[in-house]
Amino acid sequence: MPRPWGLSGPEFLQLYWIGLALAVLVAIVVRVRVRAGHSTQPVRSLDMDELAYLAGGPRRVVETAVARLLTAGELRTSRRGTVQVTSTTRSLNPVDRAVVTDCQRYTNRTVNLMIPAVAEDGAVTAIGQRLEAMGLVVNPAVAKSALRKGSIALWVLIVIGFARWVNGLAIGANIGWLMVQLVLTGLLILTLRLTRRDRHIRTRKGDRVLDDARRTSTSAAGSVDEVVYAGAAGAVLFGGLVVYPDLAVRTSLLASSGSGGYSGGSSHSTCSAGSSSCSSGSSCGGGGGGCGGGGGG
Repeated sequence: MPRPWGLSGPEFLQLYWIGLALAVLVAIVVRVRVRAGHSTQPVRSLDMDELAYLAGGPRRVVETAVARLLTAGELRTSRRGTVQVTSTTRSLNPVDRAVVTDCQRYTNRTVNLMIPAVAEDGAVTAIGQRLEAMGLVVNPAVAKSALRKGSIALWVLIVIGFARWVNGLAIGANIGWLMVQLVLTGLLILTLRLTRRDRHIRTRKGDRVLDDARRTSTSAAGSVDEVVYAGAAGAVLFGGLVVYPDLAVRTSLLASSGSGGYSGGSSHSTCSAGSSSCSSGSSCGGGGGGCGGGGGG
């Protein structure tokens, strides 16, 4: 039987494994370099929104703002997963104003729709730019470009392997192991593509700052940092809305995204973290809104 490209089956498979290992090494090196960070600007103390961005990117900033507004009574929730602005809106920071403006612009705005919309607001993207300047996060465009370049070797390898696979079919060769290699290469490429879709990549310096913040948050009571980590917003900052401390509010917020539902049958439903509750048989926010501010400290 002739040897396509001058290589026997075992020889090609061996070279393919070597090429795959080198391609994976290139992808790892590229990712490590992307996360290295090159800023010499000193890292100052971060506020709540900046820490939220560092922990979970633009979406986490908006989630933290929602928790903060619920706690302050500026927003209220309904069991359908919508949020409404109350009549007590006061002076807010830029991210809070962006959330309130979005909620006022639409009727029955769900959190699932509001969060990605506000995440694109200039008030949120400016936070990312400040963190990039301090070398804590990677610019999404830079990260996407670098990771795309890191996957080129895998694409070249899978094209060569596919051509060999087609040739093997034509000559009736055993292509079982080559199929395994192609599938593995395809899975690696898919993994890298999913990684590139992640718009939030921290540098190693960013990881260290976030780890320090997590440790500080556990011992912040009575300290100057207490205001940053206090209440529902302090919990959401690190874990997102899925860790919002009030169960009724949490299920309401997550209802529209399918991450959680409303228990429905209960005659008593808490509407603010650790504070008031709806009276027996009442509707917690049906139609027009919730009872009270919908959040607790």
